[in-house]
Amino acid sequence: MTGRRVLVTGGNGFVGGAVCRALLEAGHDVTALVRSPDRAIAAAGAGARVAVGDITDPPTYTDLARRADAVVHTAQLRAPARLGARPLARMHRAERVARTALAAACRDGGTRLVYTSGAFVYGDHGEEWITEATPLNPSPVGREHAAGMAELAQGAAQHGLDAVTVVVGFVYGPGGNFRTAFYDQARSGTVRYVAGGRNYFSCVHLEDLAAGYLAALEHGRAGRHYNLVDDTPLTWRELAEEVARHVPGARTGSVPSLAAKLALGAPLTASLTTSYRVANGAARTELGWRPRHRLTEAVPGVVAALDETAPGRTGSGGRLPAPGRSRTGDGAQDGDRARTGAARRVPAPHPPNQGGIDPCD
Repeated sequence: MTGRRVLVTGGNGFVGGAVCRALLEAGHDVTALVRSPDRAIAAAGAGARVAVGDITDPPTYTDLARRADAVVHTAQLRAPARLGARPLARMHRAERVARTALAAACRDGGTRLVYTSGAFVYGDHGEEWITEATPLNPSPVGREHAAGMAELAQGAAQHGLDAVTVVVGFVYGPGGNFRTAFYDQARSGTVRYVAGGRNYFSCVHLEDLAAGYLAALEHGRAGRHYNLVDDTPLTWRELAEEVARHVPGARTGSVPSLAAKLALGAPLTASLTTSYRVANGAARTELGWRPRHRLTEAVPGVVAALDETAPGRTGSGGRLPAPGRSRTGDGAQDGDRARTGAARRVPAPHPPNQGGIDPCD
């Protein structure tokens, strides 16, 4: 179905901007919610209408949601460099306020809501595959999204709320957290992971993700959630090695868990070291969605695009201490002493909408 009026929160974000473009290409009438007029250039340039609003202030956007045919909620607050318990609680409160307000507005207006969650809602499953039938057992950063998924499913079952949730893996593409947490690390010399990097990440290319949002909007069943990930999960270490392979002179290294907790905060470290090996079966069968990109084949092009658009860029956000050196080029394994003295510090990855990688705009 085309021609819907769609409100996209966080329409200038890495993910939100891609969603706007996909919706526009499919013939939808898109309004991008941004925080301030000076953030509106990219969204307007892509052909979207622009509305100014703040996800922490529901009166600035709930009327827009009621009047839309659909709302795609991709906005979230930016995470601080160190995500401890208190800032995480603030982020969770902000997410709860926005979700509750949007759900009420969509229920009142008969509006479809596409809600964004992330793979942290499943918790650590080691090498086991995770499907939509896997019970939610969230890691610390994923707790509010898990609560939100349960609330929206209940709203769909009991109150007719037309809500669909997409559960998103680690997003990669020419920007966003892939740039700050992997590409910028590689350019500074070492791509880092925690505790040996043996936990799985399920990833998704930005273009495939945007197509998944479109499919969920047009074909998703109310009350359902769909995993938007590619077909080949990689361990954190494998992902780091893949990026380093395409940046001259880059190497990889491990940081001990204790050092990561000191640098990033215990809740984020506990979440980042969970293993989520996620399958996309329901998205394939019910949405007709197929990921077109394989990370090992797509990374060279993504790195080349970043080389062209952001030469000399340095990272920002949560930072990990430099690992110790080893003869193999990998850093100290978990349990070794962290060498944090004068070493450079670099960003750590935050899976999408679970720790601030795609702020509101």
